[in-house]
Amino acid sequence: MLFALYLLQLLRAVPCDRGTITRDHDEAFNMLIAGGVLPDNGKYASHVVSIRTLEMIEYPGDNHFCTGVIISSTTILTAAHCVTDKYKSVMNPRALLIVFGSVYRLENYGREDSRRVQHIKVHYAYVRYKKFDAALLHLRKRIPPNMRHAQPVLKRDTVRKPIMQTTCVTIGWGQVYPHGPYSNELMFLDISIRPHEYCKRVPHYDEDSNLCGEPHAEGQVCPGDLGGPLLCHDVLSGIIGGSQKCEGKHALKFVNYTTIEHWVEDTLIEFSRGSNKCLTFILTVFTILRTLIQTVKRKTVL
Repeated sequence: MLFALYLLQLLRAVPCDRGTITRDHDEAFNMLIAGGVLPDNGKYASHVVSIRTLEMIEYPGDNHFCTGVIISSTTILTAAHCVTDKYKSVMNPRALLIVFGSVYRLENYGREDSRRVQHIKVHYAYVRYKKFDAALLHLRKRIPPNMRHAQPVLKRDTVRKPIMQTTCVTIGWGQVYPHGPYSNELMFLDISIRPHEYCKRVPHYDEDSNLCGEPHAEGQVCPGDLGGPLLCHDVLSGIIGGSQKCEGKHALKFVNYTTIEHWVEDTLIEFSRGSNKCLTFILTVFTILRTLIQTVKRKTVL
């Protein structure tokens, strides 16, 4: 009750506006995400997008710099690291292009397979390299629901916390090796979820906002992979974030989707209703409160 009165007082002060895609014959063959391949069924490809600058340099796809995941027909989730600088200044959304529907980064694409960005929303608690490395990109035009090669990932009511030893997969168009070129083809890496202690030597690992994973091979995530999804049982469980260089081999950190879930859902509502300062303020306050409650509960369990 006291909080409600306090919130009401605050509201009065806020101005309101109304490798290769061909499979090897050895089924056990498993390539690294830095130099890897796409599973032959391609089921994950429909959930990911290539995030690019608006203008190509010499040929289509050479302007790719990050990976993203389709959250809704109008929204892409990626790493905040991808769309901010070291001062946390956000890129101009008009300078971005989203391309979807192909496993090949360098493939020609049509207007129906690309979208411009209307707005960028960075997580309110984002700390560069360290915490809540997440951003949402609101598209100018929705992706039609009948496009089988571009579909939102499973989330919301289907979200569940990954269990230790769960086998997951992460994907992206990152560098094929450290300081090397970006892959032309979408690559994947199998990951096993591990306890926080396993990642204690990973730089800037944060137990409150990260998931720890062990690659099945000595895989790495590299620039170009940032923002790519971590999928456990085909459900979004995290995204790649937090570094400007290749990381991994033995332990990898991911942004834990359960810690940003409420912020994502509240931002989707905000996007769907347009820019409204009152609504944005209310959603932000309640999102912060829910995040704090979640953090306290997790620490209590531990």
